[in-house]
Amino acid sequence: MENIFEIRDLVLNYGDKIALHGINMDIEKNKVTALIGPSGCGKSTLLRCLNRMNDLIDNCKIEGNVAYEQEDIYQKNFDVINLRTKVGMVFQKPNPFPMSIFDNVAYGPRCQGVKDKSELEKIVKTALKNAALYDEVKDRLRESAMSLSGGQQQRLCIARTIAMEPEVILMDEPTSALDPIATAKIEELIHELKKNYTIIIVTHNMQQAARISDYTAFFLMGDLIEYAPTDVIFSQPRERKTEDYITGRFG
Repeated sequence: MENIFEIRDLVLNYGDKIALHGINMDIEKNKVTALIGPSGCGKSTLLRCLNRMNDLIDNCKIEGNVAYEQEDIYQKNFDVINLRTKVGMVFQKPNPFPMSIFDNVAYGPRCQGVKDKSELEKIVKTALKNAALYDEVKDRLRESAMSLSGGQQQRLCIARTIAMEPEVILMDEPTSALDPIATAKIEELIHELKKNYTIIIVTHNMQQAARISDYTAFFLMGDLIEYAPTDVIFSQPRERKTEDYITGRFG
């Protein structure tokens, strides 16, 4: 068992509001970790701490320690751009760029200086295949990404992330805007992706967490209430609050 993230005593404030109270958790490499809990409980806030997206929010103050591969990502002079390459993010709503399908996936590698046409083609093809999208779009690569369905757009965003060769993929409710069929495809994809990537997913859907994750963390009002293997959380939770949430007594 190898941890990719180690979080110690993480406290986050937005101005006067405390969003996370002293979070401690380790995230294991090449596993799917689901963050569950009611709206406003700190799930997405924690997710954004892992690639320092909270840096972009005014009045956001962070204390404690977040180590990525044993290096504190909040230390002075830490290379945030490199961190965001290694720790990619897929958002709640698909957000393809207004350009072709090919150019969406090639965008990141081009920004990193990849100019060779055949190398770009190889990167794009591999990323689309790994995102289970290539067979659907291989004859349409020069068409606008906006012509894709919502589910295809989300898989394109996953392909765009994969093209950067990350180690971790953060997913913030990646299926909440999708229909059940598109959701099932993304869940299948997550199952495949964990062979090569560590995935941390925020989800409101407890059935989804139960289906796709190896570990589940339950958050409530900025506190980490319980964190354990998913089958334990859903069958024998230690905490009464976890049981009440999972059985639908609140939330």
